[in-house]
Parts: sequence; C-alpha cells; structure tokens
Amino acid sequence: MKVLHYVDAESISWCLPYIEHIKSLEGYGIEQYLLCRKGGNLESCANDNGIPVFTWRPLISGMPVLSPDFLRLIREVKPDIIHTRLSSAAGIAGFWRKYHHVPVVSTFDKPAKEKYYARSSRCISCAEWLRDYMVNNQGMNPSVIDVVHNPVNAARFSPDLDIRRDFRKSLGLSENDILFSGMGIYIHRKGFDVLIRAFAKVCSEYGGNETLRLALIGSEGEKGMRENYMRLSAELGVNVIMPDSFVSDVRSWLWASDVFVMPSREEGFSIALLEGLASGLPAVVSDIEPFTEIIRPERNNGLIAKKDDPESFALAMLKMLNIGKEGRGNITDSSIAVIKQNFSLENAAEKTIAVYERVLKDPL
Repeated sequence: MKVLHYVDAESISWCLPYIEHIKSLEGYGIEQYLLCRKGGNLESCANDNGIPVFTWRPLISGMPVLSPDFLRLIREVKPDIIHTRLSSAAGIAGFWRKYHHVPVVSTFDKPAKEKYYARSSRCISCAEWLRDYMVNNQGMNPSVIDVVHNPVNAARFSPDLDIRRDFRKSLGLSENDILFSGMGIYIHRKGFDVLIRAFAKVCSEYGGNETLRLALIGSEGEKGMRENYMRLSAELGVNVIMPDSFVSDVRSWLWASDVFVMPSREEGFSIALLEGLASGLPAVVSDIEPFTEIIRPERNNGLIAKKDDPESFALAMLKMLNIGKEGRGNITDSSIAVIKQNFSLENAAEKTIAVYERVLKDPL
C-alpha cells in the first residue's frame, strides 16, 4: 500500500510527533511519501527520518480549482490513498478526488468547517469529543468518522535520572525542591495566568518542608504575554522559571519536573499532556473535554480542576503535594499504563491501518 501524506503547511508545532506517527506505519508495510510546503520543519524532519518529500504550494489554499497542478503530483506519486492533515489540504485533495480517483482520508485535530471535509472518503478525528463536536455542530455524518488518538512516543520520553539531576542543578533546584511545570506557547487560552495565581496560593498554604517552584516551559506566542506573566508573578510574590528562547526538545525540562499542570481554557487534543504523562509526571488539568478524555478518575492518572479557577487548581495542586511521593508515584504508574494502552504509536498505527483497509474496500 502506498500512502501520500499531505499537509498544506511548511511547519507545524507538532511536527515530530506527526512524523513519528507516520514512521510507525512503515512497520506495517506501508510505502509513504510526504507532500508539504517547502522550507519548514516538515520537510527537514521527514528527510531526517528517511521519508521521501515532495514540496508544493497551492496558488490559493481556499480555492482548490486554481491548483490543477495538484493532479500532476498525484499522477507522479501514484498513491493508493491520500491522507491529509489541516483543513486546506483536505479541501484541495477532496476537490480533485473525482479527477484522480484516489481515496482521501482526512484527519482533523481541532474544530473545523465541514465544507473542507465534505469530499473526503473518510475522516479521522484525533479525539472522541472532537468527533462529537463535528457531528453535532458541523452536521458531519458519524458513520464516516473514525477516532484515532494522537499518539506519543513513550520510549522517547522515558525519564533519564542523570539528565534530571544535572538539569535541576542548572535551574538552581535542590533535590528537595518540588517543581510544578506547565507547557505551551504563551497565549491566553493556555491559562498560565490561572496557574501562576494558583501556585501563589499553594505557596502560601502548603505546610511541608519542601521549597516549591514553578516553570512555564514555552515561548512567546502573543506579544507581551511573557512580560504579563513576569509582572503577575512579581505582584503575587512568586518566582517563575521561563526559558530564554524556544525549547525544541522539552524532555530535560519535563524530567526535571515533579508535577505537570495544564490549566488550558481550550485545546484541540493535547500532545503536550501525553508527553508530560509519558515523562513520568502526575498531572493536574482543567476540566475541558480534550483533557478529561485522557485524565479520568477511574484511571487514577491525574487530578482535574475547574477551568479558569485558580482556587480549584490550588486545591488540586495541594492535594497532589499532600498525597506524598508514594501517592504521586501511584498516579504516575497508572498514567504510563494508560499511555501504553490507549495513546501509543503502535495503537495509533493499528487503528490508522484499519481505516486505510476499510477505505480501500469501498474507496469511492
């Protein structure tokens, strides 16, 4: 089976997990190619992983009829399936599908307009809540949507104690310090202002002997947001550790941490949360659907707080402290088991192959 993966972008923030997912399909005998725009992290990362790359830019992404040379690329590659990511790629591949007679599988990672996916042979939602959203709010037919969760390479994030020790030392942390960490670009919807307020409350109420620290593993997303966080931290009397620049490999930061906190106001599906869990961190998350699909009380793999509520987050963070190292370790064990069972590369690959086989049986 030959698959052409098409992303109408040059760079994406989740590039490496995406390429790792593609790479995992090779173990099932899939011959793969990537089509993307030239000059970004998609092209370079695919090349680094031995995936042949074609580069192309449509004249106007929102008007597929103006990009007939897409057919030339398809006839050159001769794929059995085109698998798209991002709405514009789904729209372009779906529009030309009747001319190239190749089935199109389209994955959506966040809420989108149904019109982009109307001509796809079949769709993949990266989360159950997102499938339901597209059905209930965009009128999509549930019978043509499969759920394949975005995966994480758990082996890559398996904790390294030597790196943890050395990196904590570089941050000025002692072994007895407890480091809470949030991760993501500095934008309003990530809710880091909520985390800073919650952390200040935790510091004022915690009665243990450990020194508490907070890190925001990210970089500037919205102009001035980093300064806003620094100003808020100063007003509340807490010191927040922030990287000086974009962190391309977050593993050292995660391994140096003790508790992972995701206070987001909204998300599509959080690969960052999966990376935190795979790094052996107990998590506190907001009660939004992308998180509650991963963190569930019956799984004992984390704690849930109310979105946009510093008081609720502070209570959950204090509970995480008060259950002690052994209690946090039990949560970590459960989290890693859930990752392996539900969000592994192997799990995602098997489900993706099943979608491909289903489409090839009834391609058009």
